[in-house]
Amino acid sequence: MIETLEKPFRTPQDALIFAFNYSMQQQGRPLADRLASPAARTGKGLSGVDGAAQAGMIRREMDELTELQRSALIARYAPRSMPCSCRRACCSGYQINPEWDAAIRVLEQGALTMLAGRVSQFRMRRKLVEQIFGVKVVLKDLAEQCGVHQNTATEHRKIIRLWICGQKAQHAKGAREAVPAIDGIESSARKQIDTLLSYLDFVGA
Repeated sequence: MIETLEKPFRTPQDALIFAFNYSMQQQGRPLADRLASPAARTGKGLSGVDGAAQAGMIRREMDELTELQRSALIARYAPRSMPCSCRRACCSGYQINPEWDAAIRVLEQGALTMLAGRVSQFRMRRKLVEQIFGVKVVLKDLAEQCGVHQNTATEHRKIIRLWICGQKAQHAKGAREAVPAIDGIESSARKQIDTLLSYLDFVGA
C-alpha cells in the first residue's frame, strides 16, 4: 500500500494566510534569529528555514500580479495588526500591520479613480475600503463624520465594492434583466493566484 503524503496547504488561501502570517512574525527580528527559531504556529506549513522557504515561494508567485491585485490579497488575508511591546502608556499591545496598512492605502488611492467626477474624501474612501475587508464601519456614522449624506456614502461604497469584489451573474427574473458576472480586482487576483500556487507541490488537496 502506497502512503499518500498530505500537503501542508489544502487551498491557495491557506498558503497565503501562512505566508502573510510568517512574514509578519519575522518583522524586526535579526536574520540569524529568524532562521534559527521556529515561527509562531499558524496550524499550517513548516517553521524555521523550511518555513521561510515555503513563505518565500508563495510570495514570489504574487510578483506575477499587479500592485492592486497584490494589495487586494494582502488586505483580505494578511493580519490587520501585530503585537507591540513599546510599553508606552498609550499602547494597547498591538499596532497596525504595516503591510496591511500599505495595501489599504494602495486600494484607497485606486478607488479615487473609480470615483472620478464625484466629491470624494480620503477618510471616507479609506474607511469604505477597510469595511469591504472586514473592518467594522457604520455608514451612518461615517457619513456624519465626513459631512455627507448617508446615501452618498452608500453609493460610494457600492462603486468601490464592485471595483474590488466584482459581482456574480444574475439570471433574468420577471421584468429584471440578466446581470452579467463582473470580475473585480480581488476576484481576478484570486483566480490568478489559485493557478500560480497550484503548481507548488505543497499546495492542494
